[in-house]
Amino acid sequence: MKELQLITKHLFGKMFLFFLLTVFTMGCEKEELDTANLEVANASVKSMNTVKITSTGMNFIAPDEIPSGWNTFEYTNNSAAPHFFLLVKVPENITLERYSTELTIPFNEWLWELTNNPEAIPDFPDWFSQTLNYGGSGIIDPGQTAVTSINLPPGNYIMECYIKMPGGGFEKPGGVFHSFPVNETTGMVKQLTVTTEKAKEKEPKPDITIDITINNGYVIDNEINRPGLHTFAVNNEGGLTADVHLVRFDEGTEENLAQLNSWMFWMNNLGALNEGMMTPAPAGFTFLGGAQELSAGGTTYFQALLKPGNYAFIAEWPDSMASGYYHEFEVGGKK
Repeated sequence: MKELQLITKHLFGKMFLFFLLTVFTMGCEKEELDTANLEVANASVKSMNTVKITSTGMNFIAPDEIPSGWNTFEYTNNSAAPHFFLLVKVPENITLERYSTELTIPFNEWLWELTNNPEAIPDFPDWFSQTLNYGGSGIIDPGQTAVTSINLPPGNYIMECYIKMPGGGFEKPGGVFHSFPVNETTGMVKQLTVTTEKAKEKEPKPDITIDITINNGYVIDNEINRPGLHTFAVNNEGGLTADVHLVRFDEGTEENLAQLNSWMFWMNNLGALNEGMMTPAPAGFTFLGGAQELSAGGTTYFQALLKPGNYAFIAEWPDSMASGYYHEFEVGGKK
């Protein structure tokens, strides 16, 4: 089962949001955001190349083509459910239909089979080994906007969200991926071409760096206690795809941490009402984004406008809190 977890961890990766407001500079200097009014949830995104993505349901409204190099993505969740976007680079001959029929459907069917047969083996296509996760936004709740920057080489990509909805309405024994084709729709997936034209965006300059390591979990180079705009660099120094999700604690919800920890891995509690990554998410937390599935050796950036309160970084992992992929911090009331 451990090997299957490693295989599936590579697959979709697991994957930002209140990270609303972000400002990238046209050069190496980081432009400051006026944070005098921290109740403002949205700030203008200034970048040389902003790619806007919107979800109004189980969909992605986004361009069909973008330039290669550094792109800043502004993802707005106008739906009623939490979402993220993940960019998966696939072979040139893989269409959206092939991705769904050869990978998404067999993968979800394998999870359903596991509810009755824990020894079931997935049947993934040969080309799956040629896919590579380039990251995306962390999970964001409805009404939130996330900003993340990713360095993309030219090629053929699939954008997807694999959070799950309850499967009972579809007569399934477990959760159904948002990317699963339902009722003659393609699901929450979109094909994206990254062209050879180079974007004019430059690599962001972070004020906080998060290293994802094999032996030490999250290693963070600076304290996070100042309210206002922050730019986070995420470096995956581990051997698998990895992620960082930002959550804010609501009042009196620390007792729900165990539920959150279990919910964050989509192979936990298969077939149960509290199945991992299946909506509704545990009560008492607001997902604000982060950095989605990033392959080993990769770096992405995300921005977050933090108001005073309690927060945590957490990973899509069987037990993040016990594995070091969990970090709590408190943001104070002064800049």
